[in-house]
Amino acid sequence: MKTYLAVLKQDINIKDLEAELKKKNIKPAAHYKTIGVVKLESEKPVLPKDFRDYFLSIEEDKDNLTI
Repeated sequence: MKTYLAVLKQDINIKDLEAELKKKNIKPAAHYKTIGVVKLESEKPVLPKDFRDYFLSIEEDKDNLTI
């Protein structure tokens, strides 16, 4: 299973997003509200083009996050 980090757009209805993710068999693993990021888990690739209404960007988690 691959993990992805997605940056949310402003004023997104989380319930609508969760319903959309469920339809595509994508599990929301965490929601970091302060920074507007959602962690997703999926067997299939999560493509930005499928979620343009919800996310500014989606990246596969590479375990190399530095601040």
